[in-house]
Amino acid sequence: MQIELRRITYSAAHSQETSAYTADVYIDGELAFHARNQGHGGCDFYHKAGRWTEAEVDAWLKVNRPARSHQGITLEHDLETEIGDLLARELEYRRLKRLFRTNLVTIERGEIFQYPLRKRPLAVVTRAVLATNPDAVVVNGADDARLREAVDILIAAAG
Repeated sequence: MQIELRRITYSAAHSQETSAYTADVYIDGELAFHARNQGHGGCDFYHKAGRWTEAEVDAWLKVNRPARSHQGITLEHDLETEIGDLLARELEYRRLKRLFRTNLVTIERGEIFQYPLRKRPLAVVTRAVLATNPDAVVVNGADDARLREAVDILIAAAG
């Protein structure tokens, strides 16, 4: 089951206890739900728009995604957890792309590094970084796969 979010609208201003968002949830390329959260700490709301029910998706996720443990509590993976993970990845992706305006972003030794441009051309900063670390992978202007790799690193570092 391939689950993805499309048409994501996120509001940082309305996100208080939880992320305020709306999104369309697609499963295997078909619209399944319209999802939303008002950002006030409540759970997500799903409006069925396809052939799957929330219970069917939860049952599949329980079997196919690992449970998570935090401070001695084990939580089964469900649709809300999946949506939260997908939303976090998308928001981190957007944040990373915004960084490109003012920073050179690289992957070095499995970590993300940012080098402020400070009105210097990107090419100048890139040459300087690569001169001192030729193994650095420049993320600015990279293909989507490289950007997603950088997002995975950022998500893993956060925790």
